Amino acid sequence: MSFGPADRSQRLASLASTEFDFLIVGGGICGVATARDAAMRGFRVACVEKEDFAYGTSSRSSKLIHGGLRYLEQANFRLVFEGTHERATLRALAPHLVRPIQFLVPVYEGGKHGRLALGMGLWLYDTLAGRHKTGKHSRHSGQELLELEPLLRPDGLEGGALYYDCMTDDARLCVENAIGAHTSGAVMVNRATFLAPKRDEAGAVIGATIRDEETGRSVEVSCKALIHCAGPWTDDVLKRGGETRGMIRTSKGVHILFARERLPINYAVVMNATRDRRVIFAIPRGRVTLVGTTDTDYDGDPDGVCATKDDVDYLLETVAHQFPKNPPTHADIRATYAGLRPLIRDDSENPYNTSREHTVVVRPDHTVTIGGGKYTTYRRIADDVVKAGMDALKLPKGKRKKCPTLKALLPGASWAEGTTPEGARADLEARGAERDVQDYVLGAYGARASQLGAGLDERLVPGYPFTFAEVDFAVLEEAAATLDDVLVRRIPVFFEAPQQGLECVERVCERVAGLLGWDEAMRREQIDRYRATVALSRRWSKTA
Repeated sequence: MSFGPADRSQRLASLASTEFDFLIVGGGICGVATARDAAMRGFRVACVEKEDFAYGTSSRSSKLIHGGLRYLEQANFRLVFEGTHERATLRALAPHLVRPIQFLVPVYEGGKHGRLALGMGLWLYDTLAGRHKTGKHSRHSGQELLELEPLLRPDGLEGGALYYDCMTDDARLCVENAIGAHTSGAVMVNRATFLAPKRDEAGAVIGATIRDEETGRSVEVSCKALIHCAGPWTDDVLKRGGETRGMIRTSKGVHILFARERLPINYAVVMNATRDRRVIFAIPRGRVTLVGTTDTDYDGDPDGVCATKDDVDYLLETVAHQFPKNPPTHADIRATYAGLRPLIRDDSENPYNTSREHTVVVRPDHTVTIGGGKYTTYRRIADDVVKAGMDALKLPKGKRKKCPTLKALLPGASWAEGTTPEGARADLEARGAERDVQDYVLGAYGARASQLGAGLDERLVPGYPFTFAEVDFAVLEEAAATLDDVLVRRIPVFFEAPQQGLECVERVCERVAGLLGWDEAMRREQIDRYRATVALSRRWSKTA
């Protein structure tokens, strides 16, 4: 089923002509996963997103699927139990996107935790995971750790441990859920802004007004229940429905990336920030090394969130302390990005101590709102939201279908009968894809890699595995409608290329313009917008 410009007008027409059981506002991971879950249960579902799928928090995380080792400090065993079990579930449902990675935890003299406490914590972490654990932790002496990770600071190193969690491409995992929702029958429309709910005389929601951002036209949508999955924009969306009480505490998380050769670590290293002892990760991700994250309150416009110099300094100070041998500097930063955690408002002194558990609120007016949560548990969150939606519809038990997503593979994990990864690799090679391109596209698209068309031998950036075949695929089959969609959320050029995609933006624009019929004015507008996105990620260098 096409999921691109060819059928967008049909999807918009469906918005206007169908009475939906659920209208979901927000195309982040919770929104699209809820749409997929509900559609697979047989509900009539629509999901609208004002920008792009994964535009907000869902493309700006630490890109981990993890149990949450640090939550053991808060004695939040239930959250760790859920996280470790969902980690195993997602590995089974999307093995191409959720892959194991080893974390190294050094213990230093006078540090936050000693070797005994660390060992007990990791034993408990593995125990809570049970048979679902990714791998068993191991303990090591200081000398052994230095052999494993030579860049570590040796002074005062007493020992440490290795343990397992998983990493992912957060944007692509979100997009695959959106595609899965689409193929299951949900009407998925990005570039469609929720303006306000429609209500009957008793005040119950019966629909909403949506604005198509591509044409500026308004669309009236009918629904039986309205589900808010708007992340950091939740309070703003609630205000449009007349709600005055705030629900969300937004916490800013900043990450910085270096070229792999400037911080060539072998493992994901767990560090304690030099300023406040918060946990920070340095994570090898193939061509780059990712460092993050910060955790500070944020009260500004969610669309304008970005790293400041203080955010960057906070992370760099810790990196320099942990890796004192020729540490990377400001000049080595390849890219930064900032996202917002939509935490539930509470009385915690700082957002780091605010719970990551999710809350689902069902109101008498047939609205459901989700707040909080963590990326790893998105599938369970979606299950809870759909159950709350059924509560809003007052469905009797006999008409409530069970959650279908526990064993339902995501599109890239669904290999057709008679096809194999080895066969797909041979096909890619025959079509001109070099070995690094084969490795990359099989990891990014899984079983869908064979659907990539011509252009596998045309690289966007020399030395990097991104190709024009992906550009075409992003637009024609993955609902990408702007250069930002293509270069930030469908292909990770923004995060990994030396100039964050500025070196190829003109050529990519020419390709996308041909697919979408852009005129010269739209081409310039799109290029300017992408340049502004890159400039926003570099604004930290101009702030005090």
